[in-house]
Amino acid sequence: MVFEHLFPESLLERKEWTAFLLAVIYSTISIVIARLLFPANSGIVSVVFVAIFLVPYFSTVLKREERQELAGKRRSFLRLLRGNADAIRTYFFIFIGIYLTYTLYSFLAPVLGYDVSRIFREQVALEGVRGGAAFSTGTFLSIVQNNWWVLLACFLVALIAGDGAIFFVAWNASAWGTIFGYRAAMAGSVEGSAIVALLTILVITLPHFILEGGAYLLAAIAGGVISDELDKTGEVRGFAVFLVVAALSYALLYWIARSIFSSGVLLDAAVILLALGLLWALRFVFEDHDDGLVFQYNYSLFLLAIGAFVLGAAIETLVIYNAAPLQRIYSAALLAGG
Repeated sequence: MVFEHLFPESLLERKEWTAFLLAVIYSTISIVIARLLFPANSGIVSVVFVAIFLVPYFSTVLKREERQELAGKRRSFLRLLRGNADAIRTYFFIFIGIYLTYTLYSFLAPVLGYDVSRIFREQVALEGVRGGAAFSTGTFLSIVQNNWWVLLACFLVALIAGDGAIFFVAWNASAWGTIFGYRAAMAGSVEGSAIVALLTILVITLPHFILEGGAYLLAAIAGGVISDELDKTGEVRGFAVFLVVAALSYALLYWIARSIFSSGVLLDAAVILLALGLLWALRFVFEDHDDGLVFQYNYSLFLLAIGAFVLGAAIETLVIYNAAPLQRIYSAALLAGG
């Protein structure tokens, strides 16, 4: 896009900060445009604009990632991961830029007389106040079950549409930022300092934010690189056939799993394992051995994303929903009508 060409050369060489500034600029522009043109649904529309603006930049990053993988096909996965650290950091700085921008605007909006629950209605609607005194297995499984579909969607949308997963990445960043900023502002209007409330929220939520946000990024990178590889090798027709067969197979196997397990942990595990098994079968679409290696590396990257996601869900259950300072802030926010 246009703005990255306005940065000085010294900044462009620092790709992470370029990505961060682009995310801040595009997020700000998107919020303003969405509010002016689509006031009734400005929250979700602003994320659509962010995704549109960032797609060209993401496309460049993905192509660089694929080139690095092609150059290192004979290396181990860990060496490949270290070699692609640049792309992962770039994605993460984009994520942080969107997150902090939405945090700032949702935090300042009430002070300026704007109703955040209307401007970012879709994001605010996602949040509920939860509580507890210990690790809750039910809560943990609920988080895993609900967010697993978002993680899988990040991978599949990137697999099918290349850069399309940027929407899910931007959506999660905007939702977290909006909720945290808005709750802090509301809590500060009732008791204490809004800035202290915001810093408390950001610090307490940081571990699960990094893990879960990083999981979505890794899933998007993995799916996007495989998509580019499919396009490059001309295996699109085989991939289309695979998608149809995989979808029908998944529907049948899911029906069988539900009839066996009914509900609960075993069904959730079966759903995830079925998806992973069918995705692994995509390996056989690639006829060339080296192209298959690119798939294997990125399938492993998706498994790493799942591991980070599950760990993040565990931390979220253990810390977020049982942190007394956070509960006080959210209770104060509720008293203020937030």
